[in-house]
Amino acid sequence: MGDDTGPFAAPIALNVVPWAGSLADDGWSSEELKIRAESRKILDRPGLPVSVTCVRVPVLTTHSLVVHARFENEVSVERAHEILATAPGVVLFDDPAAGEFPTPADVVGTDPTWVGRVRRSLDDPTALELFVCGDNLRKGAALNTAQIAELVAAELGAA
Repeated sequence: MGDDTGPFAAPIALNVVPWAGSLADDGWSSEELKIRAESRKILDRPGLPVSVTCVRVPVLTTHSLVVHARFENEVSVERAHEILATAPGVVLFDDPAAGEFPTPADVVGTDPTWVGRVRRSLDDPTALELFVCGDNLRKGAALNTAQIAELVAAELGAA
């Protein structure tokens, strides 16, 4: 670590810093524990398994998350796309072959949550991996993630 890194644990310019918040128990940061607690509260699932690593990147606004969501039954990318494409407040931007996936630069200044890189887990047919971006000055990241997870879970459960 440099001597003068400002409010960050390491230099932020042209860097990625795998730390946000203050030191909490067992090496977790306060921000990581906050995301876990908020997700559990919003979803009303106190025992929900949540694992998170907060990473600082040099952007002015926007939170981005990689989400691993496991469901009770097998899921398909096609069904998740159907649900996400019609979800209020969500922009599905998911065509990696065409270079289309959300980035902080895409979403800053917009209200919806943007979702892309939707793919089935390589090792678990009941799990999806996806990338989520949202302007954190307009809507908090944990709320967006929970709303998307609730929507997908409700739709897949009804299918």
